[in-house]
Amino acid sequence: MAGTRITVTLAHGLKIGDELQHEVVLREASAGDILDAQEASERLMLVPNGDDGVEPMLIASPSRVGVEVLRRQIVSIGDVSGPLDLKLLRRLEPEDLNLLLAKSEQLDGAAVESVQEGAKTRGRDPSDRPATATGDVGDRDAHGVE
Repeated sequence: MAGTRITVTLAHGLKIGDELQHEVVLREASAGDILDAQEASERLMLVPNGDDGVEPMLIASPSRVGVEVLRRQIVSIGDVSGPLDLKLLRRLEPEDLNLLLAKSEQLDGAAVESVQEGAKTRGRDPSDRPATATGDVGDRDAHGVE
């Protein structure tokens, strides 16, 4: 399915300049899109460390990752080339945003989720990782690499 593109017609459209745009071309997300979206969604937060103190930790918002991937998947909206700026994406009607998110998910299936999970755990201390029966991209020990 690599390189797949679909055209989506927005119910409400997005006004860009003087024109109301309704046609959006989406492409399948690449690994780079997912990694860039993961990085863009991270925020440095102070979290409790169990010793009555706090420590800095990068925390990613799953919903923000989804939106960041989507904006990178937009090839064009009307005559405007993508990726779509987050400011423009915020101007969409909720119904149109939900439509684009659903179509994006159809394009990518579980691939985005799988890479996200691997990226979240990679490079972290094994004690910070949730135990899994099958391991994942970020689970070095399950793949015989330490």
